Amino acid sequence: MLFSEVRVTAVADTPVLLLREQQGERHLAVWITAAGGNAILSALEDSDEEHPSTHDLMIDALAVLDAVVEAVHITGEDEGVFSAHVMIGGTVVPARVSDAVALALRCGATILADEDLLDEVGVTGAPQTGPPGLADAGASDEEMAQFRAFLDNITPEDFGPSRDQP
Repeated sequence: MLFSEVRVTAVADTPVLLLREQQGERHLAVWITAAGGNAILSALEDSDEEHPSTHDLMIDALAVLDAVVEAVHITGEDEGVFSAHVMIGGTVVPARVSDAVALALRCGATILADEDLLDEVGVTGAPQTGPPGLADAGASDEEMAQFRAFLDNITPEDFGPSRDQP
């Protein structure tokens, strides 16, 4: 999966994490907290070595222990709550999707999603994006308008009663 963007929808005023297939057209939309959205977006900026984020601190602590985040894996969804884990030194560590993606973006780890999950809750037909957070110049204006309208009109309840929780 590739990071597409974090958007705040006009209807719900809640951040949505968008991931897209590397080789395909499906997107995964995950409702996250504002703090989760900030953690993900801050991974795209230069880190502040004097004031590291919790995610930066975790990566640094793992490095001291000669461990690295190998991959993050989004494994399922139940009533709007997505499950994920982080692979560290061959060990599976449960995590919120937003934390897992924030770590992956900081250290370049692979983001995976189960094929069955994408079949079940993936959104198809959404335009591809270019660099993180920016719309792809190859997408037509009409495709972009349709996708933005889709995002502006969905609510967390469309995906179930809960958001990104552990």
